[in-house]
Amino acid sequence: MYRLGLPSALFLVGLCLVHCSREPQTKAKTTPEMVLIPAGEFLMGGEKADLEGFAKSNYLNYEAEYPRHQVKLSAYYLDKYEVTNAQYQEFLAYLEQHQDTSMNHPGQPADQDHLQHYINEQMTADNQPATGLNWFDAYAYCKWVGKRLPTEAEWEYAARGPTEAYRRYPWGNEAVNEDGIWRANIRPEQGWGADGFRYTAPVGSFPDGVSPFGIMDMAGNAEEWVYDWLDASYYRNSQGAQDPQGPADGHNKVIKGGSFGTDPIHIRIATKLYGAPEVKSEMQGCRCAKDS
Repeated sequence: MYRLGLPSALFLVGLCLVHCSREPQTKAKTTPEMVLIPAGEFLMGGEKADLEGFAKSNYLNYEAEYPRHQVKLSAYYLDKYEVTNAQYQEFLAYLEQHQDTSMNHPGQPADQDHLQHYINEQMTADNQPATGLNWFDAYAYCKWVGKRLPTEAEWEYAARGPTEAYRRYPWGNEAVNEDGIWRANIRPEQGWGADGFRYTAPVGSFPDGVSPFGIMDMAGNAEEWVYDWLDASYYRNSQGAQDPQGPADGHNKVIKGGSFGTDPIHIRIATKLYGAPEVKSEMQGCRCAKDS
């Protein structure tokens, strides 16, 4: 039997340490579809006209939508769909078997688990978005599959598209049910379930709500955690930023897109919902990004 000599074996080990370790080690059985978002720049933020007559428009998270400012982004990949229950259950099964904590954020509280909380039996189908997650859950899941959470700028660019025309929603400026066509799973004024779903819908159920880059469910269904901290003054100092990562620290993480429990005001692309990173809700899930 041929055996490698010691110098050759050490060389190959060293070669693998240099090259093999660069590839993320994905432990998931399924590989969600991702869309390449090409490098580009866009105007990030909202228009004040979108909130005319809205009584809370002077709250800090709404003020944080302004001013619109130019942002430049390198190319990246983004999940076409929100992370589903089936995908997240693979993650939980892995954790139960291996008790691995290597994907946890360094700041995750010691008493935090990654289980879904506050969801009911109508929200657990394999093809519905995984909700009941906090920011630490979303961070850990994305790292486990060899990805990461998108920044708010990446999320917003994927929702707005590459054109200069302003979009209030991923599909444009039409109302969510213009001409009787539902474009998102939200909480309609007509009452719960008027859009066809009382709780979360199977991902991709609203093709008329697709973003210009082909990303589904960026308005409604599940609120989506992004990487950034919330800071009401951040946009005043990020004009022309290249691949902005958001504020260096904060108390709350930004949540984008709205959910099945959200009204039309809060499914706008510019809306900054927010939450403490350790708090779970039945409305919050995620999608993952990856460098190109």
